[in-house]
Amino acid sequence: MKFKRTLLAMAVIAGTFGLTGCDEETNNITVTHPNSGDTLPPVEEGDKPVCPPTGDEDCDDKPSTEKPVIDMGVHVPVELDGMDVTRYVNPFIGTGNLGNTYPGATTPNGMVQLSPNNGSNGWEYISGYYYHDARTSGFSHTHLSGAGAGDLNDILVMPINSRSDFMINEGSATLNLEASHFKHQDEQATAGYYKVDLLDYDITAELTASDRVGVHRYTFPRDQKSEIIVNTGFKLNWDYTSDSFIRWDKDNNRLIGHRLSDGWAASQKEYFVMEFDQPIKNVRFAYYDKETKQYVNAPADFTEIGSIKGSQTYDAINDRDVFGKYQYARAYVEFDTEKQGLTVEAKLALSSTAIGNDGTNKAPLSGAFLNLTEVANKNFDQVRLDATNEWEALLGKVKVEGDEAYKQTFYTAMYHAFLGQTTHSDLDGKYYRAFQGRNAYPKGRPSWGKEAPLVDDIRLADANNDGVADFTRYDTFSLWDTYRNVQPLASILTPNALADVVLSMLSYAEEEFTPLDAEGNAGQPRKGRLPEWTFKGNETGMMMGMHSTPVIYDVLAKGILDARMTELGFSQTEQDDIKARLINAMVTDARSGSAVSWISEYEKNGWVPAQLHDVEADAYGKHSPFKDSWTASYSLEYSMNDWMIAKSIALVFGEEDSRYTEFADRSNNWQAQFDFGGEPNTPWKGWFKARDYNGQFIDKNWVDPITDGTAGKNWRPDMFNWAFSESNGWQYFFSVQHDMHGLKDLMTQVDRKSNPDAKDGALFAARLDEYWSTYPDRNAGDNQFPVFNTGNVGQHVQGNEPDLHVPYLYNYVGQPWKTQAAIAASTNVCYDNTADGICGNDDFGTLSAWFVFRALGFYPVNAGSIYEIGTPMFETASIDVGNGQSFNVTAKNVSRDNIFIQNATFNGKAFNRTYLTHDEIMYGGDLVFTMGDTPNKLWGAAADSTPPDTGIGEFLHADSLPAGAR
Repeated sequence: MKFKRTLLAMAVIAGTFGLTGCDEETNNITVTHPNSGDTLPPVEEGDKPVCPPTGDEDCDDKPSTEKPVIDMGVHVPVELDGMDVTRYVNPFIGTGNLGNTYPGATTPNGMVQLSPNNGSNGWEYISGYYYHDARTSGFSHTHLSGAGAGDLNDILVMPINSRSDFMINEGSATLNLEASHFKHQDEQATAGYYKVDLLDYDITAELTASDRVGVHRYTFPRDQKSEIIVNTGFKLNWDYTSDSFIRWDKDNNRLIGHRLSDGWAASQKEYFVMEFDQPIKNVRFAYYDKETKQYVNAPADFTEIGSIKGSQTYDAINDRDVFGKYQYARAYVEFDTEKQGLTVEAKLALSSTAIGNDGTNKAPLSGAFLNLTEVANKNFDQVRLDATNEWEALLGKVKVEGDEAYKQTFYTAMYHAFLGQTTHSDLDGKYYRAFQGRNAYPKGRPSWGKEAPLVDDIRLADANNDGVADFTRYDTFSLWDTYRNVQPLASILTPNALADVVLSMLSYAEEEFTPLDAEGNAGQPRKGRLPEWTFKGNETGMMMGMHSTPVIYDVLAKGILDARMTELGFSQTEQDDIKARLINAMVTDARSGSAVSWISEYEKNGWVPAQLHDVEADAYGKHSPFKDSWTASYSLEYSMNDWMIAKSIALVFGEEDSRYTEFADRSNNWQAQFDFGGEPNTPWKGWFKARDYNGQFIDKNWVDPITDGTAGKNWRPDMFNWAFSESNGWQYFFSVQHDMHGLKDLMTQVDRKSNPDAKDGALFAARLDEYWSTYPDRNAGDNQFPVFNTGNVGQHVQGNEPDLHVPYLYNYVGQPWKTQAAIAASTNVCYDNTADGICGNDDFGTLSAWFVFRALGFYPVNAGSIYEIGTPMFETASIDVGNGQSFNVTAKNVSRDNIFIQNATFNGKAFNRTYLTHDEIMYGGDLVFTMGDTPNKLWGAAADSTPPDTGIGEFLHADSLPAGAR
């Protein structure tokens, strides 16, 4: 069910932000556009929200107040034992359009994501499944949720019989796949369970999972030949199978094998053991013939296929694992259905370390064999119930009551927020060590044919270095996205797991590796870096920033790491050592000589300089005239990272540590990108812009001092701009989360250059008003806004990360009622309960976690212990914060119309602040709002109600600050 878009909030925003035709006497800020040829494009008539009520009169676009019921669309709702809040989870939300989520079975932060694959390449198939493609080519065991780049989909399993020969062969010869059509009305999914009927074969497929094991159940009809295909050669998008191996262990009715791959993850290892509950009749093998470019059957007497030392197909001449003849291996596992139908259950355990020891030779269980014990002596239904119970325990920590359709969106969003930070270590704490990607290889990955060898360095999740595993090693860190809200949500609901995430980050930084040159020759060993965008033990180098730092600061500031280390039995000396190592890892990354992009230039200049290409760009680089396209974004984000480092140093060593002063001062480098004056005769003063090596801001008339070239366009904040990541000058303007008061003060001084009587924060508020009421220029000649620049309310993009915090910023200027309107409007353009119901890439739950916080009524604009008040969505929300305590949010009279806070109390006392602290939440308490459909402009408006000033260090433009500012 789609929520109606034209809600009251849109109307209020129109009046609030001074659009043409709206006139509110109480709004004393007048927004004018610069009087020049660079004026912003007009808002199309059909895009203009109507004016809001200014009193008690009604508004034409108010939605119906009729409560919608839970609607699974064409899908049959899942009703299974143990379900309470999980009955609201609809994993199909986000599987269409741009969400890039998957509907299959997994557990919270599980290693296995067992989910269907359509069998096609393409950006819409990043997760393996695109809702608007009603074909299935099987079910693979690893998937990315909401990402914008493609990999994984390891070890594809597909049940077939002789009733059909339907094949998919799109995008690559190796995608020659047995497949089936299906209907969405025959699909079911909830947290930890998926079911579909494969129409071409009349087979019912069901999936569930434990943390490290995918469990299949296939119900076959009577047929002369029924098989389960195990495909280690299946690959999608950026992925590439570098080596595969499958062996039929006849004596134990199972398969063992591996899939090694190179792609976005440059060195991925997946070892597996797959056991069946029904006797295997026969196994035939197939491989991809490179000469004929088709799959062919291996000799009938083969009991294994692929490349492993001692195997039938090992390259004994070279005595090493190579891309050999028998690759992209498939096994066709046959079961006897000639006389009657049969239900087959199969369990497939994964490991990054090894197939392992099965315990028969008196050696301890290890690798995939060890992980298989998670589901020992359990059938499909028991594993499914365990998965349901895991999700119930997590999602049930928050109980909400109110709008039923919103409840479905809410619990699905919570579910999506815990699909990342996936388990990487085996049950014994062992894992495949970090592969540092571009740190190890000049071009980001090894040259083809120079993949890492099969036998690799195996590490132990041992934070205190005593030789005993003590934490769960996690991976899949999409940190440019998730630091904003996914990890802060985990800090409330799963603090121990978040502490283990930080210990995992530390292990990434400390794991030594030997870098290779472009020819694969070894260099000197060196240590790695903190994660940037990692999965399956691989650093990809995607996006920018050092965004492990806000996560580390978060667990330090909230006492989460201390509590976890105490629980693990670490001595005080060991705890102090671990925290010192974390500080050292952050500081090392942030100084010249590290593998962090442009950090040397940033440290030298205080900003990352932009320049045009000085040599012919490669195919990827040609999309931009600049050598690196995001230089202003780098500077803004590194400045925020510096703040996190400084604050962490202060917590661990105190402010007297010289490194605190160093990074506190560097945290003000965001100001180095701030152009006070603008080019002569242009109106754009007081904006963030790119700068070159000479310190000149890149505006119209700019000439690159390195190449003498020009960028070829004027600068306007509404245009797509290469200085900013995936956005424009508007959408990155408020990216100073760590010093929002500093930005407000700096803008006040800009304002006073032309108006000495300008009030504190007036330009900041006016800039916000204009942000919400003007639109990006998508008609510029070099418009390259990404496809996920969606969910627009004015310049605001709810479908991408840079400005997710912006709706909350009116709290800084005493206008929280505008924040409440902006939040409601942002919600309405991005979320609904359909497959298309997430308006952009969910990025491992980032857009979803935004919705969770939004619904609860508060949000973490910056890492640390402060949450900004927004507007609650439910009549009641109760958060289990542990130790028998709960934090309860009540919203009296709340509805889709009643979005404005009239008054509030906290633990029975009047509450007028527009922020909460983490301790106030975790100690438990009762926050009660009274809601209405018109703003109370007095609530939260006092100067002492705004969020606290968090700026530190020496302000670069201290002489330009208004009186009373930092």
